[in-house]
Amino acid sequence: MIDTNTYLLSKNNYNSIESSKKYIIIAHTFNNNMKHVIGWKHRLNGNYKKTAPFSIDTNGVIYNHFDPKYHSEFLNNKELDKNSIVILIENDGWLIKDDEKNLFIGCFGDIYRGEDVIEKRWRGYNYWAPYTEKQVESTINLVKKLCTEFSIPMIPISHNTKISDVLKFEGILYRSNLENQYTDLSPSWDFLEFKNKLENKLY
Repeated sequence: MIDTNTYLLSKNNYNSIESSKKYIIIAHTFNNNMKHVIGWKHRLNGNYKKTAPFSIDTNGVIYNHFDPKYHSEFLNNKELDKNSIVILIENDGWLIKDDEKNLFIGCFGDIYRGEDVIEKRWRGYNYWAPYTEKQVESTINLVKKLCTEFSIPMIPISHNTKISDVLKFEGILYRSNLENQYTDLSPSWDFLEFKNKLENKLY
């Protein structure tokens, strides 16, 4: 089930020009409680276009913000943006440990309220918020649906590091595959398991 009403964006938040799609790019929100969508609606007097057509919350609910046949400016790359469908997974991202207070701080300075933390050194950070199993399942279902609908090859990258000649690839990417400064998706995501589940059609 895809929720097409709760967080619907206005036409000022994307480019309503149809384009063919070559990629699905999976990234995350760096916050929780759908704060990213609230921010989209209020920045630049409601004309903010660094948005995405889909978000998946921690419970695995899929929200459709605009028709994926259109595109936004999420990646700041005209060629990629025009030919991509972006899926955002709700996740706090990297965390900083405050040893004195025995807690973790998110990238925007908020106290991390989650129960679990993944520890792995990657791209300058040591701690990461986990993704949920429900998010994994919903991402698989949504990716399969979009690949079928838009004739995108169901070929997922099996890692989260930068790849060369990204424009020559067609399939499923992570934002961290594009440039080294991106940290999504993080090491909390099981990239090989996700690839295997898609290719083996276990869902």
